[in-house]
Amino acid sequence: MRGSRRSAGLVLAAALALAEGAYAEEKWMEGAGVARAEPGEGATGPGRQAALQAALAEAVQNVAVEVLAAEEAAAGKPPSEPAALRERAAKALGGNPSAYVARFQIRDDRGVPPRLLLTDPDAKAEYQLVVIAQVDVSRVRQKVGARPPAPAPPREEDVPAPVATAAAVPGGSAAYLVEIDQIASYAEYAALRQALLEKLGAQKAEPVEFSRGRAVLAVEAPIAAAGLPAALAKAAGPGVALEIAGPVTPERVPLRVRAPGKSPPAPSGLTR
Repeated sequence: MRGSRRSAGLVLAAALALAEGAYAEEKWMEGAGVARAEPGEGATGPGRQAALQAALAEAVQNVAVEVLAAEEAAAGKPPSEPAALRERAAKALGGNPSAYVARFQIRDDRGVPPRLLLTDPDAKAEYQLVVIAQVDVSRVRQKVGARPPAPAPPREEDVPAPVATAAAVPGGSAAYLVEIDQIASYAEYAALRQALLEKLGAQKAEPVEFSRGRAVLAVEAPIAAAGLPAALAKAAGPGVALEIAGPVTPERVPLRVRAPGKSPPAPSGLTR
């Protein structure tokens, strides 16, 4: 049987190959993964596979966290801390997250730069990978012990609409770049990205640039750029101190992580 070859950008997991429409409820979700690698290691090395598994695990856990948070909201319970929901989801899902993925696409393969996000001092390099995965929401919900949501009539805002090219996007959201400097560890980066997605309701927080101590995220969120610094600083909590690093525009939010114990500078005309 002859089959067409997919483009290199679209990667189908052979072990996960499933018939189209096999899942009753699916959702595309982004995940980022980083794993220890050897300098000069290629795409066939163990670092890439480990980073891929980590990215798939994050995508599946992101779906599980959404499911658990939605169940709490429907039951009228006080919202749990995102970290607690993620821990609960990871424990319930087990060590094989790819079992809940129908297919995935490599969105950004950054290869093997010097160690930036890993905290292991013995690691000289790391593999960085971002995927978008189609996750079986029904099986994830069943695995984490959540109940199916009650059916709801379709709403106008649920109908997909093309994304505008300007900073403002349909649905009352805004799109901009969030530049974060002076990041000391992967834990800080992960905490900030998680705060954007889980506490501030960002539809997207996609890493588009990494360098030592710096990350740039393409964000779509229901918060205007001018209001993001204060909102993200509050959402990140006391563990990550943020401050504005330059003029905030509708297209760009420059931030930096303040070292522990350092007092913020006096305002100098910037919106706090």
